[in-house]
Amino acid sequence: MLTFCQLTSCFVIVLPWLFCSSHFACADIFTYWVFNESNIILLKDASIHSQRVVTLTNQTQHSMGRVLYPNPIKIKASNNSILPFSTTFVMYIGVPSKGNGGSGMAFIMAPNNSVVGAQDSQYLGIASPKTNGLQSNHLLAVEFDTAYDPDVGDIDGNHVGVNLNGVRSFESQQAAYWLDDDHFNTFSLKSGENKQVWIDYDHVQDRLNVSVAMYGMKKPVRPLISVTKLNLSSVLKEDVYVGFSASTGSQAIEDHHILGWSFSTEGKAPTLNLSGLPSLIRKKHTTKSRGFAAGVTAASLVVFFVGVFFSLVKVKEIIDRDLIEEWELEFWPHRIPYEELKAATQNFSDDQLVGCGGFGRVYKGLLSKSGVEVAVKCITKDSTAGMKEFISEISSVGRLQHRNLIQLRGWCRKSKQLFIVYDYMPNGSLDKFIFPDPEAKTQVLPWERRYAILKGIAAGLLYLHEQWERRVVHRDVKSSNVLLDSELNAKLGDFGLARLYDHTQNPQTTRVVGTVGYIAPEVTNTGKVTPSSDVFSFGVVLLEVACGRRPVDLAMDSEQIVLLDWVKDLYQNGKTLNAADPNLNGVYDVEEMERVLKLGLFCSHPQPEKRPGIGTVLQMLEGQAPFPGHGALSISYDASYMDYGSAVVHITDEESTANQMISIPATTSTSRGYEIDSDYGVGR
Repeated sequence: MLTFCQLTSCFVIVLPWLFCSSHFACADIFTYWVFNESNIILLKDASIHSQRVVTLTNQTQHSMGRVLYPNPIKIKASNNSILPFSTTFVMYIGVPSKGNGGSGMAFIMAPNNSVVGAQDSQYLGIASPKTNGLQSNHLLAVEFDTAYDPDVGDIDGNHVGVNLNGVRSFESQQAAYWLDDDHFNTFSLKSGENKQVWIDYDHVQDRLNVSVAMYGMKKPVRPLISVTKLNLSSVLKEDVYVGFSASTGSQAIEDHHILGWSFSTEGKAPTLNLSGLPSLIRKKHTTKSRGFAAGVTAASLVVFFVGVFFSLVKVKEIIDRDLIEEWELEFWPHRIPYEELKAATQNFSDDQLVGCGGFGRVYKGLLSKSGVEVAVKCITKDSTAGMKEFISEISSVGRLQHRNLIQLRGWCRKSKQLFIVYDYMPNGSLDKFIFPDPEAKTQVLPWERRYAILKGIAAGLLYLHEQWERRVVHRDVKSSNVLLDSELNAKLGDFGLARLYDHTQNPQTTRVVGTVGYIAPEVTNTGKVTPSSDVFSFGVVLLEVACGRRPVDLAMDSEQIVLLDWVKDLYQNGKTLNAADPNLNGVYDVEEMERVLKLGLFCSHPQPEKRPGIGTVLQMLEGQAPFPGHGALSISYDASYMDYGSAVVHITDEESTANQMISIPATTSTSRGYEIDSDYGVGR
């Protein structure tokens, strides 16, 4: 009986499926294990190799070829949003004769099944000098470029890049893969070895991931490229042709092959049967003359001594260079060169300064390679605590991916100076809109936007508490740590105090840290942080947003100093809506306002077991869960929040800043009177 792999060598196998659901239009799913001229579109120099694989170029100069799936793919939903898509393929790039080879190949999504407006050489058969970059191209390409051309923004002659409407990559990386969590291996695209590629687009987060590995390896644990906020709705047309394009140049000849390919617009692309794919590695002749051997020996000696010389010249540079410590290899993303950050922030100019905190400054910057605006957080080099917070932030937020969390792009360490690089949020932090500065003429956020922001914060916390692989307790949820993007969407940030533990693990006693007015009373009493303590802090944020007031304001009358106590008194007297922000001028949804105020009290209940989980909180905000009856909030508050428990925080007039950080040693005793920890200073 013939095995499946034997059958694939006898017949052309293309497996297309259509899958329909209520959420998506009919999905396109297909797999090629072998190719035939009858089931694929071949353009220009593209052909079918004798081993039933696609050959894109023909071993001549200025060769160009394109291969496409024969049917257009519907890539947009009825609301014009891009559908998720996933593809994996095995490719081969090799140099058939003497020379360095070039120019490369690309996976493409194009609006038509022709090569009109395309050229060879550095344009990879997808554009030309006249058409490169035109929005009318409606093209997405992931390139595997083997020739360096600074005119189109190449970083080197061996890189993977993501392109829109041409060959200029807005995101690119040297060809490499993650062998495991600790080892990052570079390789040559044109080594003449089969390699597998995975490209996945998440339509919910507008995220495109690209991974590459050597033939036969598992998909790397981390993508080589991960592009966020990539909204393709304005780039791609409703129907696209998917496939591959490749080219050679005037002095560069390469082989470009596709050995297997699968694609899907519904979930992950089907797995390829790698055992049935051919190998195109060329065998090299080993017969050498004595003269050739002697020449090689002599040349090797010359190279050796030249290498020794240059090694000695580089010794000082190596000594002065920052060593990568063991802990740095555990986290993702990795370092961004200091010189790149220096250039991005105009040498950390005061003109680029956007904020200051207890650990240092935050600068706005523009990364030259990607053209992405970033915020560069510089941590004070003399702060011992700063290093601990730095490591915590890298280890937590570096792997978190959610639309309501700040995305970390990388970090840098120069001597003892520490830098964390985030996506830049042009609208700054939420507190600047809730407590507007009259002189700055900051706009007052309308109620509907505030309500949407609160739901966004809750969604981000739900991901941290319940949906990620580990449980994350933020420990510093407050309005100044909620940043707003260009569309005023909420992004929870500043994970410097975050704690990670397994979902089945109990939190351990820890040093108490946080911000005055937001710390749950049981935290100062036991030192243990839980998701419930984050819910308490979020409850305070709910009240801030609804009332337009800071948690603690010494300028107010004595009964109104503590926001939580004031709203609680109004609630108990049936005057809850009197707490609504006067800056709203009464323009708000009464039901939503009352819901937020009551939910703020419910989340900030002094007894943690009485607080709802964040999932329930989000359901209540979305109107999908009923709000508890009056009894849930009827408990008598024996003392104000600031006096609750076995620890008290004393605040003087000089220490009344809303962003005041505190640090209290964990304790189970009844001692009272811990003071503000001066190591932290004001703000963050």
